[in-house]
Amino acid sequence: MAAGAFAGWWSKMAPYYTKAYPEIFVGVGIMTAMYYKLSYGGKKKAVQSKPGH
Repeated sequence: MAAGAFAGWWSKMAPYYTKAYPEIFVGVGIMTAMYYKLSYGGKKKAVQSKPGH
C-alpha cells in the first residue's frame, strides 16, 4: 500500500525534482564524497580497536 502511494507521488513529482534541479543531485554526491574523505580519510577503521588487557 505504501509502495503504491509512493509510486503515485513519484510519478507526479519526479519530473519536477529531476529536471528542475539536476545540479542538486550532483552537489549532494560531491558533498557526500567530501564529507566521507574529511571524516574517514586516512584511517583504516572508523573506530580504532582497543588494545588487549
